Parts: sequence; structure tokens; C-alpha cells
Amino acid sequence: MQQMSLASGCVHKGTIIHEFMHAVGFFHEQARADRDNYITILHENILPGLEDQFYKRPLTEIDHLGTLYDYSSVMHYPSTAFSRNGRPTIQTKQAGVTIGHRSGLSPTDAYKINTLYGCSTSE
Repeated sequence: MQQMSLASGCVHKGTIIHEFMHAVGFFHEQARADRDNYITILHENILPGLEDQFYKRPLTEIDHLGTLYDYSSVMHYPSTAFSRNGRPTIQTKQAGVTIGHRSGLSPTDAYKINTLYGCSTSE
């Protein structure tokens, strides 16, 4: 059993879902090995000491379960996450795309959970 606790500023629905996704085995979407095809990390805008939040993990660490990059994932940081100056730390390569959704699971998030845990999508 994995124990999870949330600080007082972390009790929003999207944050809770995000942290549960970590608990069941998922990494941040922007940590994917293929992320450079979809986003640019602006290292100069990242708060000192938090660079590890933008680490790109090798394919040997993350199984994408056959999915494409998911800008809408609850596991994707918003564009100004951990910014030292209010400027973006993540820039999408596709114009007009919003990242950092925290309203709930994206269809791809749900697919990944169902696939990883052998659940039926019809239930």
C-alpha cells in the first residue's frame, strides 16, 4: 500500500487526480523521451533547484502504452510551471495548444490506466 498525503494547497480535484496518477505508476507527460517533438523546455526560465521536474526519461523507464503525446493529460505541467520569472518553462511546438489541464483525466489518461491495469473501457 502506498500512503499519499496532500498539503492544504493541493486539495483541488485536478491536483488530487494528478497525484493519484503518480501513485498508480505514471510520470509527467513532459518527461516522455519523445517530448522534444512536441514541446520545448525553456531551461533559462526554470527556478533554480527545480530542473529535475523537467527531466526527460528514457524509453526504458516509461511505457507510453502505444499512445501519442497528450497535451491534454492531467499529467502535463502548465506552460509556466516552476517559472523563475513568470515566463514559460514549456512551449508547445503546435500553435494554439493549451497544456496543464487539471479538470480531470484526458481520454488518453483513461486509456492508459485501463490498459495498464487490464480494465474494460465499457464499464
